[in-house]
Amino acid sequence: MMDDIGRFGFGFMRLPYKGGDIDLDATNEMVDAYIQSGGRFFDTAYQYLGEKSESTIRKCVVERYPRDEIIISDKMPVYTMKMSDDPYEIFEEQLERCGVDYFDYYMAHDPEDRYYEGLCRKLDIFNVMKEFKRQGRIKKLGVSLHDTPEVLDKILTEHLEIEFVLLQINYKDWDSSYVQSRECYEVATSHNKPVFVMGPIKGGQLARVNRDVKRVFASHNDWPPALWALSFVLNLDNVEMILSGMSTIEEVHENMEFIRNFNKLNEDEVRIINKARDLLDNRGEIQCTTCDYCKGHCPNDIPISKCFDLYNLNKKSDRLDSSYYDEYDLICQEHGKASDCNECGECEQTCPQHLKISRELKKVANIFE
Repeated sequence: MMDDIGRFGFGFMRLPYKGGDIDLDATNEMVDAYIQSGGRFFDTAYQYLGEKSESTIRKCVVERYPRDEIIISDKMPVYTMKMSDDPYEIFEEQLERCGVDYFDYYMAHDPEDRYYEGLCRKLDIFNVMKEFKRQGRIKKLGVSLHDTPEVLDKILTEHLEIEFVLLQINYKDWDSSYVQSRECYEVATSHNKPVFVMGPIKGGQLARVNRDVKRVFASHNDWPPALWALSFVLNLDNVEMILSGMSTIEEVHENMEFIRNFNKLNEDEVRIINKARDLLDNRGEIQCTTCDYCKGHCPNDIPISKCFDLYNLNKKSDRLDSSYYDEYDLICQEHGKASDCNECGECEQTCPQHLKISRELKKVANIFE
């Protein structure tokens, strides 16, 4: 098990933008601050940031730091692949995009059951990855999954070569009957596979909690809600890596300082998190983590995650805030409106949260239109 700083990774999926493109100067500043604080682990994926994440890793990390001083993690994009795709070509493209000749960590990206039993077997995805590992172009082989504990158990039973598992884990989803974080964590642990965590703050949702939860947290210390969320996953014994998609230099400094000084939670702190979970009433919020896997799949260019984010902010607000309506009107001047959804289902095929997006967009339209 790594020390706490060593097990905090920088996810390249929520980077700052400027003028409609990734802000490379701000990203460089964040990367430098992260590395100066002791971080080394950078995670990317083929589809992140409109397929710009991997090339940004190259520009902001690989070309600026010695290869043996950084750790690069990437993923085979199973959930977006077609039967006609060539996993060998995709892997070579990823190496070129990232500017590396090997990946320290590499995963099958969300081989949920509908892909695992069809596409994965036909394209022989797991054997292809094993071959790359034999060649030394993958150091550690894993799987990133949004599915049931039963599917995870099947994959780990059939593929002993898997060395780690990336799961969505946070205190809100821990006992969720839908996400089943606890059960998936326990399956990975039973197979003696270390767990990597994604979504520790649930796409920012756990940084913006309701007043009752804030009051519970404030009764113990002055940690902001996002750090309480981090403390939960840091406290899990079988968590080897926590991936955080940071967007500002302030988030980098705050997270690294917190992790450097983190101690195991005591019984009172565990009870506080359990109480906070009970008070997260959702108020009808849409369970979107703003991962933007759906981006680019809407024929009417609806900014789905932005619509859902504004909807959730409005739901959390204790008063009518016209700024949310103004922002919605502004983004709809350049993109489609929620009511433009034609229920084609393209976006829903890529959503790792399995949201009924077309149904949720109707809620957004009812509020903002």
